[in-house]
Amino acid sequence: MKQTDFDFIRDKLSSDGVHAPDELNEELISRQLAGVQPLQEKKNHKKLIGAVSVAASVAVITAGAFITANIFGALPWQKKPLPEPLTGTASLRAFQNKGEIRETIKRTMDFRRNLYSNDQSSAAADIALEYGAADEKGALNGAAADGAATGAAASGSSHNATYVQHTGVDEADCLKTDGKYLYYLSENGNILIYSAKGEQSEKVAVVKPDSEDAYFNNFYVRSDRLIVLSQKYYYNGEPNSKNYSQKEFSKAEIYDISDVSHVTRVDEFAQGGSYCSSRMIGDTLYLVSTDYASDENSVPVTCSDFDNAKRATFDEVPAQNVYTVDNPTSANFLVVSRFDTKNSGKDTVTKAILGSAQDVYCTQDHLYVTAMEYSPVLFEDVLNNTRSWSWNYLRRGESTQIVKVDLLDNLNFTASAAVRGEINNQYSLDEYEGNLRVATTSCDEDGIETNNLYVLSDKLEQLGEVTGFAKNESIKAVRYINETAYVITYERTDPLFVIDLSVPTAPHITGEVKITGFSSMLVPVDGNTLLGLGYETVESDSGMEMQTGLKIVTFDVTDKSNPAILDTKVFEDYTSDVQYDPKALLVNFDRGDYTIPYTSYIQQFDSETDRYGDPIVSGGTINFKIENGKIAVVDEYTSDKLTSVRRCCYVDDTVYLFGDHYRNGSTIDNGAIDCVTYK
Repeated sequence: MKQTDFDFIRDKLSSDGVHAPDELNEELISRQLAGVQPLQEKKNHKKLIGAVSVAASVAVITAGAFITANIFGALPWQKKPLPEPLTGTASLRAFQNKGEIRETIKRTMDFRRNLYSNDQSSAAADIALEYGAADEKGALNGAAADGAATGAAASGSSHNATYVQHTGVDEADCLKTDGKYLYYLSENGNILIYSAKGEQSEKVAVVKPDSEDAYFNNFYVRSDRLIVLSQKYYYNGEPNSKNYSQKEFSKAEIYDISDVSHVTRVDEFAQGGSYCSSRMIGDTLYLVSTDYASDENSVPVTCSDFDNAKRATFDEVPAQNVYTVDNPTSANFLVVSRFDTKNSGKDTVTKAILGSAQDVYCTQDHLYVTAMEYSPVLFEDVLNNTRSWSWNYLRRGESTQIVKVDLLDNLNFTASAAVRGEINNQYSLDEYEGNLRVATTSCDEDGIETNNLYVLSDKLEQLGEVTGFAKNESIKAVRYINETAYVITYERTDPLFVIDLSVPTAPHITGEVKITGFSSMLVPVDGNTLLGLGYETVESDSGMEMQTGLKIVTFDVTDKSNPAILDTKVFEDYTSDVQYDPKALLVNFDRGDYTIPYTSYIQQFDSETDRYGDPIVSGGTINFKIENGKIAVVDEYTSDKLTSVRRCCYVDDTVYLFGDHYRNGSTIDNGAIDCVTYK
C-alpha cells in the first residue's frame, strides 16, 4: 500500500464529487488488510498515477462506507438511546505487575472479539474503532519565529524552519534545511542531501535504510546531526528457540553530518510498535509509537544491543511504567520515550499506556496524546453482548480520550479525560494559561453531526463548553489565538465561527461568516486577519459537492461579532500538500510572505474517442503576500523539472522545490529538485 495511492484516490473521488475522509491512510488500511496486525513488509514510497492498487480499491470501498453513514445518518432500525454523557475526567492508573496487564488485555480482546462477531458491525466501524477517525498539521506574528531564528543563526544564512504548531517544539518532516544543505526524504525512501547553491545545487550524499524491511518516516536536522525516525523489524533470541520472536520497532537513528561526504550513524534507539509521532525540544527527542498487542501476554518493549542489521535484545518496559484508562477498547500500547540525541541516550525514559493513539499535541511542558474511546455503557454492552449495535450507535458513543504527559517530570502521566466526539487533528487542541481547549465533532441521537468546544483545567476537569453548533457539518480546521478560537466547519459552505474563551467557564460563539468551499488550515496574519488555506467546491448537476481546486481566503476578525471575508483566490485543478499537512506551508518572516507547493492535474477530453485521456500534470509554487487583507500573488512558478511538487524551502533569496518528475505515467525521478529566485 502506498501513501500516495490515497492522494490519487482523493483526487479521483473529488472528480466524482466526493470528499474522501481524512481517516484513509496507509497505516489504517494496510493493518486492516493484514487482519489488524501490522504488515511485515517495507513501505513502497513510489507514487502511483493512472492505476489504483487492490488495497487502494478497498480504501475506496471503505470511504463509501464512511460517506454513506455521513450522508444518510441513522436508519430507523438503527436508532437507540444515546449513551450516557461522555465528557468528564477519566481515571488513570499504573499497573503493579505483568499479571494485571495480562488481565486487562484479555478483557479488551474479549470486547473486540464480540465487536467483530456482530453482523451489524460494518467494516468502517471496525476500522474507526481501532484507529480513531483522523490523521500528522507560527504565523507572521511570530508563532514559529524562534525555530527560524535558531536555524539562521547557526549557519549564517537566512533560511526557513519547518512550520510548527507551537513555538520551540520542532516537528519532523520530509524536508529540512540548515542554510548550507537541503535534506529531502524522497518518495523512494532515501534521504537526499543537496548543496544549497541555487542553479548549481548538486546531490552530495544519500542516506538509505540499512535493510529491505526498514524504511524512513521523516527526520530532524539539529546542528551537525541528522535524526531520522525509521521503522524496522528485529529478531530476539536464537532461531527455533523458545524465546525467538520478531517485532516491529520505531527507531531514532542519529547520523553525524559534520562531513556530508562521509555521513555515519553514531547512535540509535528503538521502541516497540509502529511510528505514531514525535517532537524535539532542544536536543531531546520525544518518540511516540503504537505497539500492537499480539496476545494477552504482550508487554511494551524497547530495543538495545543492535548486533547486526536484524538482531537485537528486547527489553520489557517495567509494569510500573505502564498505565491504562478505564475500559480500553484497543489492544495497543501507546509508547512514549525521551531520548537525548546529543549525549548518546543519556537519561532515556520509556513509559506506556494501554489504548489506541490518534494524535499528539505538544508544548514545551506537556505532551497530550489523544485516542478514540467509548462510554462505559457501550463498552459493557459490547463486552457482554447484551445488545446489538450499529455503526451509527458506535459513532454516537465516541469520545476522545486525552492523556496528559508531564515532560518536565520524568514523563509522568498526570491526568486523563474524555470529551464527546472526535478531534480533526492536532490543531484541535491548545493549551493556554494552564487550561486545555479541545474542539470535536460528534453525533447526536439521530446520527446527525454536531460540533463542540470544551475547556479543561490543568487537571483536565471540565470548566466550560460550547456544544451542538453547526449541525450536519464537521470541523475542518481550528486555530486558537490567545482567548479566541476560530473554527471552520463544512457541509456545503464554509462557516468560520468565532468563539470567545476569555471566561473559561463560559465560552460562547460571538459571530460567524460563510463562504463556499472550506479551509483546512487557518494561519494568523496579524491581530485582525486570518488566512485560510483549503479547497474550493462546487455543486454538481447531481447535487453533490465537488472539490475543484486550491482556495486561499482572508478573514477580517477585527469585530469578533461580525467576521467578514476580505479576499479569495481559487486555483482550479490545483492540489497541494498544504491542504492536509500544515508543515508544507513555507513562511518567510523576513519578507512577510507565504509560498505553497502545488501540483496541477488538468484532464483532457478527447472528442474523437468521447473519453478523458491522461491528465496533464505539472508542479510549481505560488508565492503571495497579504496586503491590507488582500491576497497579492507575487509569483506563480511552474517548474520544467518537476511534474509534482511536495515541499519547498528557502535559503537567502532562492526557493528550492522538491518532488517528482513523471513522463507517460512513469516515474523518472522521485527526488527531483528545482529552484526559483524570489521576486
